[in-house]
Amino acid sequence: MSSLEKHPQSCPLCAGRQIGLHRWFDVDALKADWQKGFGFEPFSRLGIAGVAHQFRCFDCDLRFFDPATELAGDGQFYNELSSRFSWYYEKDKWEFDVAAEILAGLDGIKKVLEVGCGQGHFLVRIKNRYEVKGLEFNPQAIADCKAIGLDVTSDEMATLGEGSFDIVSAFEVLEHLPAPREFIEQSLRLLRPGGYLLFAVPDPEGYFTEAEKVLLDMPPHHVMGFSKKAFKNMEALFSLKLEQVHQEPLRFAHYRSYLGNFLAPPPPPRKPSFLDRVLYRLFGYQNERDVELKRLGGKIVEMQMATSFQNAKDKLVGQTHLVLLQKQ
Repeated sequence: MSSLEKHPQSCPLCAGRQIGLHRWFDVDALKADWQKGFGFEPFSRLGIAGVAHQFRCFDCDLRFFDPATELAGDGQFYNELSSRFSWYYEKDKWEFDVAAEILAGLDGIKKVLEVGCGQGHFLVRIKNRYEVKGLEFNPQAIADCKAIGLDVTSDEMATLGEGSFDIVSAFEVLEHLPAPREFIEQSLRLLRPGGYLLFAVPDPEGYFTEAEKVLLDMPPHHVMGFSKKAFKNMEALFSLKLEQVHQEPLRFAHYRSYLGNFLAPPPPPRKPSFLDRVLYRLFGYQNERDVELKRLGGKIVEMQMATSFQNAKDKLVGQTHLVLLQKQ
């Protein structure tokens, strides 16, 4: 099916029709990349095939993959990621620190809801100051939260009481949702008059825009991208006021990943010589040489990071931005 045939009729956030094709990726190539990088590929089980198309709305500036409902991961997918990689539910996120400070500066905050709370790391930070509740659909994450005494369930937002929270927060959640407009409308229903939405998402104009592709910033992991302009446009769409915008500084771990896209590529393949084959059969030298080349490549990256990180922090935008919006 051609890109034109797959072109969506309207934006899933603002319903605008000024939409352009932004990027596209071959799913078979993504399968190979996932298998190599993460040790599994989720596309076959989820029935994702062909080409994944990302579009951009020129009315509200949302970037979105379409059809998002068919490209988004499910609970089993997120359980697979979190069980394989301890870093997936990171405890010390930048946005947790900023969000806790924002809450401390707001008046009348008593009840806080976090949607997509993972293992409850943010709720643990604030539970002694506020009445907190979490929603999550990863079964193992829910069990982990309950084990430490947090009120976390898999309930739908629609089942919660109207106007029952002062803050509805979501950290690294919006980009996973196929229907962002419905989510924001449900969040607003749960807020009391004058309540707040607190969202943190990857910045689509952050440092990783320089990379050809970032596997965790595309399906089945991320299907939406929210720029600062997109959040500003939410004011008119939802009767909100954008109160605060915070940008994550470039982190060392992310800078390391960023440089890895450009420095120390694997050596080009070459046909082994007769001497190579003899030495390999006798002593395994070929394997040792490959290990040494890989180690040398890693050293090059380390040297580049050590000399350029401080300068890069002033020039590269970090991965995440956080916004506070007030219900009008």
